[in-house]
Amino acid sequence: MAKISIRSTSVLTTLALLAIGLLYIVETSKKNVKEAWYTEKIAASRLTQKALLHLKNERFENVDFVDNINDPNETGLIGEQYTPITTGSGSLPIKASTMNPNFGGMIVQLLKDAKLKKGDKVAICMTGSFPGLNVAALAAIQTLGIKPIIISSVTASSWGANDPEFTWVDMEHELFEDKIFTNHSIAASMGGNLDIGRALSGEGRDLVEAAIKRNHLSYIHTGSFEGNIAKRIQLFNQHKNIKAFINIGGGVASNGSDNNGDAIRAGYHETLKLKDFPDKKGVMFEMAKKNIPIIHLKNVEQLMNTFDLPMEPIPLPEIGKGKLYYSLKYQVGIVGTALFFLVGLLLVTIYLDKKQHALGNEIIKTND
Repeated sequence: MAKISIRSTSVLTTLALLAIGLLYIVETSKKNVKEAWYTEKIAASRLTQKALLHLKNERFENVDFVDNINDPNETGLIGEQYTPITTGSGSLPIKASTMNPNFGGMIVQLLKDAKLKKGDKVAICMTGSFPGLNVAALAAIQTLGIKPIIISSVTASSWGANDPEFTWVDMEHELFEDKIFTNHSIAASMGGNLDIGRALSGEGRDLVEAAIKRNHLSYIHTGSFEGNIAKRIQLFNQHKNIKAFINIGGGVASNGSDNNGDAIRAGYHETLKLKDFPDKKGVMFEMAKKNIPIIHLKNVEQLMNTFDLPMEPIPLPEIGKGKLYYSLKYQVGIVGTALFFLVGLLLVTIYLDKKQHALGNEIIKTND
């Protein structure tokens, strides 16, 4: 009986070692496989990079770059903490993070999640607070051949596009005029508190109006918050068959309120329930009432965590690196072969165990 027990233990030990060996082979055979829409993501990220560099060169054409403390990657698109058109505090690390050109690839993924295709129309509300994110969105949309209807607000939070002489609408106009992008805003508002520049100085409001005028944009200034929301809806309704709505940043007319903007999870939503909006107002709320899919690009850190984009990277990451582009995947053939051998070993072990058990019973009977 002792010999039988020793032999069984030896077989089980061998089986365990073989199983560990097979598991090791399976794990080490995983390969980086290109994610869906890899080519489009690369193209959008490269276009984002091209556009951001173009804006930097335009802004600093005749002067040396001066702020490598707040803008260590020297993008040239990190604004100041306060200017006459600054509407509130913003996070410098978040603003710096959105200068990563791979945000273009991220937005391609979101647009594809929304099942958007070439020729589809999307309505977009953006602000001056996230010029890097605005550029990434325009690059992704252009790469996929989607048709945007864009309404911007000019003011920006700290560290955004808050240079009165180089606002977001100036940047957008520059990219359009130099044929980097083929689309630009159809209208713009003051932005800020109540979307009418409340809490700005008279000088600040004058500077915003001057920016809208020099870029030849239709000026949304109904005199009231509700009127500015309604005007946006009216402009969007002039375009039939809008397939999605994109909100970029915390523009109050688009979000309806800070409460709404914070309550809605960042990313793509096929549908949003009206009860999810604490305050029942804003362009995004009106789009949700129509069951139009929504891409919400506000709480940026949530997006960065979802898509494994780094916080405030120095230097800026290479295009095409990371979870957006590749994922480690098991090799089906190797997994199947390993499973086949493991099942076979288990069956052989069960057979031998039964055979030994029968032999042991026979020996006991003989001894009796």
